[in-house]
Amino acid sequence: MKSARAHTAVLLFTRTPSEEAQVKRFCHSRSKSEAIAAKLIDHTRKLVQQAGLQLVIIDSSRQQGHTFGERLHHAFSQTFAQGYEQVICLGNDTPGLTATTLRAAAEALQEQGFVFGQATDGGVYLMGMHRHTLPLLDFSAISWNTSLVYEELCQQTDTASTTILAPILADADSAEDILALSGHHTLGKLAAWLRELLFAVRLYFTVYASCLPLATPAATSLRGPPVSC
Repeated sequence: MKSARAHTAVLLFTRTPSEEAQVKRFCHSRSKSEAIAAKLIDHTRKLVQQAGLQLVIIDSSRQQGHTFGERLHHAFSQTFAQGYEQVICLGNDTPGLTATTLRAAAEALQEQGFVFGQATDGGVYLMGMHRHTLPLLDFSAISWNTSLVYEELCQQTDTASTTILAPILADADSAEDILALSGHHTLGKLAAWLRELLFAVRLYFTVYASCLPLATPAATSLRGPPVSC
């Protein structure tokens, strides 16, 4: 397996932390959203190291193409061009992924043409393939970033040998997702760090709100409609 790992790369296909925070807005504070995005990227990087696999990071500053499909296809091609025989692609937003699952994906690619990890939203949190199976996939025909991705990938590869990983995992795409993850003690230091950060944010807004002056009720005859916050 050592030789197989030497020929397998994990491609981390991601936005930069700044762009990720702008798109997903994990919390009200932009700086803290960016810190969460950077932490998720670092968490994924450490996970790949634990799995004993080679890591290639291609963030949005290095991606090429007009569409998501074009950028992803080019990222796979770039990684294969470095001499790897198998490439496993991940995003930065699946904290439930484990080193064991990554190793299982690498092992599957020794016998299979493709390997996919299904996400709860209909997408995939992991997709891997061989150098020789890359041309079999039409990246332009996949409805990327929709609930159809997993289904369409399976349809395109139904004649190829494919492994579907056992765990179905959730992505972290919103403030609600991050709040839920902060309660997952199985994530260890990551969950503790998220709890500390989110508590600090809530505490700030609680203290701020308690310092605001109370509104003076208006006379009944002059009362207007409620004002949205």
